[in-house]
Amino acid sequence: MAFLTKRGKYYYVKWNTSEKGKVREVRKSLGTRHKDVAQKMVTELEKLESLGKIDPFIPGFNPKRALTDDKTEKTLQCATVTDALNLFYSAKQHLSPATVDAYKRALDHFVELNRLKMASPKSIRPHHFENVIFKRGITAATRHYYFRHFRSWWKFLKKKKVVEADIFDSLKEDLPRIRENTRPKMISEQELKTLFKTFDSELQRKKALSEFDPERVQHWFKPIVALYFYGGLRKHEAGYSPYLKYSGLKGENLIFEDGELTYIYLPPTKGRKERQIPIIKELRVQLEQYLKLRGKLNSKDFVFVYQGGTSNNKPVRGDRVYREFKRYAKVAGIPTTRSLHGMRHQAVTTWIEKGFHTAEASYMAGHSSQKVTEKYTHLTAKRLKEKMEKL
Repeated sequence: MAFLTKRGKYYYVKWNTSEKGKVREVRKSLGTRHKDVAQKMVTELEKLESLGKIDPFIPGFNPKRALTDDKTEKTLQCATVTDALNLFYSAKQHLSPATVDAYKRALDHFVELNRLKMASPKSIRPHHFENVIFKRGITAATRHYYFRHFRSWWKFLKKKKVVEADIFDSLKEDLPRIRENTRPKMISEQELKTLFKTFDSELQRKKALSEFDPERVQHWFKPIVALYFYGGLRKHEAGYSPYLKYSGLKGENLIFEDGELTYIYLPPTKGRKERQIPIIKELRVQLEQYLKLRGKLNSKDFVFVYQGGTSNNKPVRGDRVYREFKRYAKVAGIPTTRSLHGMRHQAVTTWIEKGFHTAEASYMAGHSSQKVTEKYTHLTAKRLKEKMEKL
């Protein structure tokens, strides 16, 4: 039987056996820091061992190579593009559901548009990819989105020797450059206050209407937006999505110390890292006011729920928050480029500007790698340059 162990930052698989009264042990690195990935690898190794396909006690045994070899055997049945897609999706199950869904959306669209469902992967030509990547009416960012996902699938098929053609180097040459567009998405704290004043003004206006129902006021709007802005949460870490297991903030994610709301705790989500985010005063005020109105909250209850109507007490969806944010921003006269994810950018940038180390900001943001966080140091450098030019 295989056991999962950890040494330093990396996970290992360990086997024990007894020969002539002596205990023999073998420990092999799995080459990953992520527990969920390592656990899946151990489960697969146990299956291979039970089938007699591997012997972990033979000299030179490599668990990663054993898993790769086993997957290679399964790649032989790849007669159609559908087979090639299913093979790719199964190999990506260690990634987050959101990442796998992104691959599926892009690749399923590619197959449907080109009607390649039952075609052989070897029959795919550059113009099939061009039909999607360079079709009219899509932005440069969308073209790059399709390019990245298609290239990842094609590299996988080449590695498995399902296809041989080199396609993407020539396609890359024709891709338009993407301009730096993070800054326009970021909302300032002054704009946030304007947004909240607009919400309050709209609520006062509605109260004057004869059909106003106080039981249907959506009090969740201000606290959940404040959570994006001050806590740097992703859209579906605070809001709910039926397609993501980790989505929707729950009572168990709120950490109290001496009766005061102190931290937001999040288990591994998209970035596969758990994290605790200290709650600053401005955010605590919004959350505590909302929790008083919301009422009793159990550990498994969603924090943000709809009030009244057919959706009463159902979790607030991230997409609904986005629509409401855009609606109030338009009324408030806030630039239309602002977004919920821009608030996450703003939070991380603010943390770094206020003196947090990149590693600390990376931990609070839940980035999969510190390299992701390092791009925010470039954003702050731009702001310093802007300030310097104003002197």
